[in-house]
Amino acid sequence: MSETTSRFTVIMTSNRYNRDMSPEHRILSQFPDLDVDLRGIPVGDEADLIARCQDADALLCSTLETVNRTVLSSLPRLKVVARYGVGLDNVDLDAATDLGIVVTHFPQYCTAEVADHALSMILALNRRLVEFDRDLRQGAWVQKRFETRQILNHPIPPLREQTLGIVGFGRIGREVAKRAAPFGLTLLVNDPHIDSEEITSRGAEPVSLDDLLRRSQIVTVHCPLTPESRALLGSKQLAAMQPGAILVNTARGPIVDLDALADALTSGHLGGAGLDVVYPEPLPINSPLYTLSNVILTPHAAYYSERSVETVRNETLNQALIALSGRRPATVANPAVLDRVTLS
Repeated sequence: MSETTSRFTVIMTSNRYNRDMSPEHRILSQFPDLDVDLRGIPVGDEADLIARCQDADALLCSTLETVNRTVLSSLPRLKVVARYGVGLDNVDLDAATDLGIVVTHFPQYCTAEVADHALSMILALNRRLVEFDRDLRQGAWVQKRFETRQILNHPIPPLREQTLGIVGFGRIGREVAKRAAPFGLTLLVNDPHIDSEEITSRGAEPVSLDDLLRRSQIVTVHCPLTPESRALLGSKQLAAMQPGAILVNTARGPIVDLDALADALTSGHLGGAGLDVVYPEPLPINSPLYTLSNVILTPHAAYYSERSVETVRNETLNQALIALSGRRPATVANPAVLDRVTLS
C-alpha cells in the first residue's frame, strides 16, 4: 500500500486520546520508513467526519463515529480504518471491501475486564449489595436492627442453586463461564455460531434462546450487535424469563429493549438488572431505570482498566501503520479485501 504515497495522514477521530498523544508518537518512532502526519481531530456527525478527514489515509475510530458507505466513498485517500476495540457494528465492512479499504480491530481487547465486570454485576445483584448499601445509608440497619429480611426488598437465592444463561459464547462469554463455574452455577449457552462440542467442552449446555430464557435465573449478554441481535431481548423475550430473574448486559445497548426492560422491572416480573451499555448513550436523565433500586448502572466502562486502554491504544495505531507499510495486520476484519489490495 505504500508504493504510491510517501507521506501518510493518520487521523484519530475520537477525542478519547487526543489530549496527550505521546504514546502514539512512541509507536511512530518504531516505523522510521513511514512519513506520518498524525492528527487528533474529534468529529461529530457524518458530514463533519467527511469534511474534516478528506486527506486521511487511515482513520482510528471509536464506537461513536459512524463509518458507513457514504463516509468511506467520500474519503478519496482512505486505505485503512482501525477500530479501537472489538465491535464493528459502526463500520460498513462490505463497503470497505468494495472500496479496497482494510479494516482492523483488536478482538483480544478488554476480554478479562468485561468478563470481570459482568460477573461483578451478577454477584452484586444476587447478593443485593447495592440495595443493602443504599438502605443502610438511609438508616435501615439502625431502624430494623438485625432483621435482615425486613431490610431486604428482594429475596437472595443461593448462587450455587442458580442457572446462568450466557447469550453469546465468544471470547468474553467463555471467560464469564470460566469465572462462574467455581460458584456452582449451572451454565446454559445460546450461540448459533459455536459448535455444540465447543460449548459442552467448557462445562456448559448448548440450548436455544427460548430454552435459555425459560430455564435461567440469571441471563448475561455477550453477543455482538448485528441486524439479527438488535432488539434480541424485547418484551416477549423478557416476559418469557423466570419471575425474579436477573438480566446483565455488557455487550451492546440496542440488544435489549430498554422500555420493555423498565416495564418488566417496574412490574416486579424481573428481579434486577445490571447495565453497562444502553441505547441511546448516555442514558437520558429522565429514564425510569435511574429510579429503580434493583438496577445497577455503569457508564459503558466494562472495558476499562489502565492496562487495557494502554494496550488497545498502542495496538490500534500499530496495526494501522503495519497496513500502511504494505504488510498484513494481525487482524483483518474484512478478509475479502485482500483480493483487492496487496499485503505481504
